[in-house]
Amino acid sequence: YDAFYGKSWLLYHYLSMDRTSRAGQMQTYLRLLAQGKAIREAGLEAFGDFSKLEADLDKYLGRSRIMAFKIPAARLKPGSTQVRALSAGEAAMMPIMIQSRRGVTEEQAAELITKARTVAAKFPQDPDVLSALAEAEHDSGHDVEAIAAADAALAIDKTQVNAYIQKGYALFRLAEKSGESADYRKARSAFVALNRIENDNPIPLIYFYRAQMAETGKASRNAILGLERALELAPFDLGLRMNVAQQQIRDGLGTTAITTLKPLAFNPHGGGMAQVAKVMIARLETDPKWNGSGMPSTQENGSDDN
Repeated sequence: YDAFYGKSWLLYHYLSMDRTSRAGQMQTYLRLLAQGKAIREAGLEAFGDFSKLEADLDKYLGRSRIMAFKIPAARLKPGSTQVRALSAGEAAMMPIMIQSRRGVTEEQAAELITKARTVAAKFPQDPDVLSALAEAEHDSGHDVEAIAAADAALAIDKTQVNAYIQKGYALFRLAEKSGESADYRKARSAFVALNRIENDNPIPLIYFYRAQMAETGKASRNAILGLERALELAPFDLGLRMNVAQQQIRDGLGTTAITTLKPLAFNPHGGGMAQVAKVMIARLETDPKWNGSGMPSTQENGSDDN
């Protein structure tokens, strides 16, 4: 098991680079999966006997030389890189920022907020420090304080992306608690403000949609298009992919939803959500007009609040 990833990459390299008897087999396998065949069935049809594939792969590993592509340096055109020194406040807050971004438990958040407040007290005019404080406040459940810290950061620097995000998260959580339309509108406004300065950030697109759904039970066409754009920007977000597919089913776009669900259904790390995606695909294939009623229970919300 420890060699799983290494062997997987070896197999991919073999099937991609071999130009003899295995040529085209990878494409055949992917096509069969896209058609809905089970992984083992698709593998046997594409690759043939697995023991023969195993033996061929061992021989490939034992080669003294394997095919590779050489890309001359002249063909690489990297973008410009800018480096700056951290401010004293950023340097002091950096360990806290790293832990916040990695994710914290309730107990860790309670410990971290004390440290964040201590640093912020020393650097009250540093917008990066205040943005990090807003994140720590939100993580520890202090939404009002998170909003205040974010507003303080934005008063100094209106380009603080994380301040907008943490303010939006806090406002959204407060709206969930109150259920008031006015509170959901406040949450949307924070994410709209962020979208204006960074329109390729998926988080405001996700939460604009979520706020509409939570408030009214339906989303505008603009919000749906934003959600789909978010998936283009963050295709790795499995919860977001499920969310998009569920909306497509509600909109009567069953065939499109199947296409959206397949990367999730065949994701080896998809867990329970992958199993639910397979159930949904099977239902759509037998009932293309299914509108989502009785949809399997799963985590719909894309993105992570950390």
